[in-house]
Amino acid sequence: MLVAFLGTHVPLIALLLFFVLSTAQDIETGLKILAIALVATLVGTFATLLALHKLLAPVVLTSKSLNRYLTEREIPNLPVGFQDEAGSLMADTVTTVRKLDELIHYMANYDGLSGLPNRDLFLEKLTSSLSELASREEVLSFPVLSLEVTHLKQIRSNFGLHLGDLYLRALSQKLETLLGPDTIIARTGDGEFSFFPTTSSSQVQESYSEAWAERIHEAASSQLNVADHQISSEIKIGISVFPFDGKSSDQLLWKSETALNQAKMGAISKIQTYSSEWKERMKEKYLLEKDLRLAIPRNQLFLHYQPRVDMRTGRTVSAEALLRWNHPDLGIVSPSIFIPIAEESGFIAEMGEWVIYKALEDMGNWKKKGLPHTRVSVNLSAKQLDDPNITKKILQTIEKNDLNMEDVELEITESCLITNMHSALEILGELHSWGIPIALDDFGTGYSSLSYLSKIPLKTLKVDQSFIRKILTDPNSLAISKTIIALGKSLGLRITAEGVETEEQLRKVKDLGCDEVQGFYFSRPVSLEDLEKFVSN
Repeated sequence: MLVAFLGTHVPLIALLLFFVLSTAQDIETGLKILAIALVATLVGTFATLLALHKLLAPVVLTSKSLNRYLTEREIPNLPVGFQDEAGSLMADTVTTVRKLDELIHYMANYDGLSGLPNRDLFLEKLTSSLSELASREEVLSFPVLSLEVTHLKQIRSNFGLHLGDLYLRALSQKLETLLGPDTIIARTGDGEFSFFPTTSSSQVQESYSEAWAERIHEAASSQLNVADHQISSEIKIGISVFPFDGKSSDQLLWKSETALNQAKMGAISKIQTYSSEWKERMKEKYLLEKDLRLAIPRNQLFLHYQPRVDMRTGRTVSAEALLRWNHPDLGIVSPSIFIPIAEESGFIAEMGEWVIYKALEDMGNWKKKGLPHTRVSVNLSAKQLDDPNITKKILQTIEKNDLNMEDVELEITESCLITNMHSALEILGELHSWGIPIALDDFGTGYSSLSYLSKIPLKTLKVDQSFIRKILTDPNSLAISKTIIALGKSLGLRITAEGVETEEQLRKVKDLGCDEVQGFYFSRPVSLEDLEKFVSN
């Protein structure tokens, strides 16, 4: 506007001024002419500005509407009936902002992979349903369920990230079909789904919640066809119930997820309802985890050794290093309590390195004393088999303590291999190439697979104590033990029976062809000093 004004009026006024000064008879006449010209110019300018203001009103209105949307999320309510350029601008703005708002709402409230509501929208819908229930005269119980695919990491490791995502999408579609429109379902975590029945659903009763969860568990656990692959996973479910476990959406979801964690940590239960006892156990677990991180610098960890005896010669051929924790307040804490905590917190790798360092140091001192040759057996965790430098660390510790490769044996479990099989097999191959013996523990208790058993460079296969304990009374345990021993023998492996406690069990495993025995019949786990006495005797 300023450019237009200066570009047209300045030359005109300059020309008018030149004309007046050149032709006017007197000054008074010249001033009158100039005054009339200026007034006319100002009137024309005002009229032009007024017309432009009216013409630009749609643009100004559109701009204000957009600012209100940015600051207050108010959808523009602009007239869309005009056919000129300004009218088209307003109509396009309304359409674009409405579509943009729908997209923003979807991105903020829905999961991009499954298309299900996300955690925030789930809590919003749950709050709304709870408010509706609270307004009713009769008191109704109200279940909230949380479901998790516990082996999602293994699925992604074995089939790839893309197929893992496709599996989650297929599972979410199956759950939607199974649960129907009377259930609100959301994806509340990576492999986690939460759901609750609407207030009109027949499931709004506590008595139906576990049966409902059983039906969901059965369907979710079945195999799904994903890109020509049959994929399934273990499913765990946690349940909380309104109003007994809480009256807010946050409380109910948190408690259903707490119950889910309880189910995940249990070996048997697939479905778990919330309990206050579990809350206390989780609190104790948290405190133990904090103390466990200080156990190494405070010298609270120590090793016991359980000897392994050769069936043919009766000599102690090796001793398994077993970690123990002397808590300053609780005393000796069971490994069955602190080892799972260490694995879950990721602290197991640091503890595992400490065990390797300490066990090999003890064995180095053992050799310096000239005691009978005994191999030390150390367990490797899944976290350690994910460490690309683990081989280097073990070799350096062996060299530092002046040990030979055959003085050390490394034990792994089936669960170590499931997490990252490719990395584990590569590291085990490196260790084997250096001449370090590898033993497989707990075979037959987890995801036993002949395909990976043939790929591991094993020297020893250990029959788990859960089978040996019932080998005289349970035909199934006897049959499994026979199969494991026969399989190991066919692969040229030495067979160790764990958990032998009686002479009858000893005779049985000897008859079945076991080479070595480990268990209370010979010795409990003992200190290094007591191990020296045992071996010497």
